[in-house]
Amino acid sequence: METKLDKIDIAVIRALQKDARASFAAIAKSCSVSVDTISKRFKKIEAAGVARGTTILLNPKSFACDCVASFGIRTDFSHIDKVLQFLKKMPDIVFSTQTMGRHSIFAVAIVKNVTVLSQVKEVIKGHPMVREVTTSIWINDILLCPENFDLPTGEEKPIG
Repeated sequence: METKLDKIDIAVIRALQKDARASFAAIAKSCSVSVDTISKRFKKIEAAGVARGTTILLNPKSFACDCVASFGIRTDFSHIDKVLQFLKKMPDIVFSTQTMGRHSIFAVAIVKNVTVLSQVKEVIKGHPMVREVTTSIWINDILLCPENFDLPTGEEKPIG
């Protein structure tokens, strides 16, 4: 079912995108409506599945990882699950998912430098079910949603 959003709904979403801790009072003031209106709008947005929770964004460079890259991985359809399981065991791969198009899998790696990235790519290419791997290095400011990957606890092997 399609959800119709008006300018107030969009203002609520935009304000929370900028700062997930923004108060409903501040949002209400900027929209010239009551706090109750913003509260009800937010509940409607959540109930419709437009917004799911709130989070912070992490900057990988702040924990000594200077290289974030994505991989496009081609494999036969029948091998996708096995390759995804393999990727999930790799400590430098922070996200992987099945895709449709030129590649069957999209993955994201956070590593210390380009040398480590090259090593990660070679490990992926070495998997017997992987037919092709392409890499794109992200160059702009990178902010990642932490729910998409695990961070080292200090007891584990650090990323990169």
